Amino acid sequence: GAPVSLPKPYYSDERSGITIYNADMREVLPHLGDQSVDIVWTDPPYGNNNNNGDLIHNWEKALGRPHDCESNPRPIANDGPEEMRREVDYMLTEAARFLKRESCCCCCCCGGGPKPTFAWVANRMDDKGLSFFHAVVWDKGGLGMGWKYRRNYEMVMVAHRKGGKLKWEWGGSGAETANVVRIGKIIPQKDDHPTPKPVTLVSHFLRLHAKPGDLVVDPFMGSGPTAVAAKEAKCRFIGIEIEERWCEMAVKRLAQEVLF
Repeated sequence: GAPVSLPKPYYSDERSGITIYNADMREVLPHLGDQSVDIVWTDPPYGNNNNNGDLIHNWEKALGRPHDCESNPRPIANDGPEEMRREVDYMLTEAARFLKRESCCCCCCCGGGPKPTFAWVANRMDDKGLSFFHAVVWDKGGLGMGWKYRRNYEMVMVAHRKGGKLKWEWGGSGAETANVVRIGKIIPQKDDHPTPKPVTLVSHFLRLHAKPGDLVVDPFMGSGPTAVAAKEAKCRFIGIEIEERWCEMAVKRLAQEVLF
């Protein structure tokens, strides 16, 4: 059942309808009412142990990136393969309950291989009570990490509540858009979140699936790109992030005169 009480918000702004929790999503998601949420947009752990002494961390160290980085590992919570599956399963199960019949769930995941995480996420969406709709490719440009085939794209898996339909706000029900989004990646600096998503990437999907006043939920908020995009789109927002330093960064971003 639901926890006894909802954690105190880390940040709350009634005027914009934005609330941030420094908590585990299991402390917050059960409190969301059934069919009360319009959009989920989230970037969960990929299950790759990113920046935990792995290829990405060693590459940063070898190239002196991020700039001025002391090359200390910056592990992401719950980023091992088993932990990732457990976290994403829980999130999808809850999303199937709290999303409205006309809704959208956008979940980032890695593309390519050798582990077909994108296929696992699509199948789990269907298994947990959502209907997988489409895999959108985020073309990050440049030449990414990897061996032989270099990774320069990630994927955003799009689904909606099972038995409902995809919420579509882009110029009416008949408007169409490409399934490849070309937006440059962010090279994280030493104090940044190790796997930041561009606000423009989130904004692209909110333009397609959200309208002002809609409620957007991000159970893996990181440093807050979804929060910033939701504020720009005049959507209400609930963000959950387990690490306090990223909550702090998200609040600072929301306070900027010019959102970034």
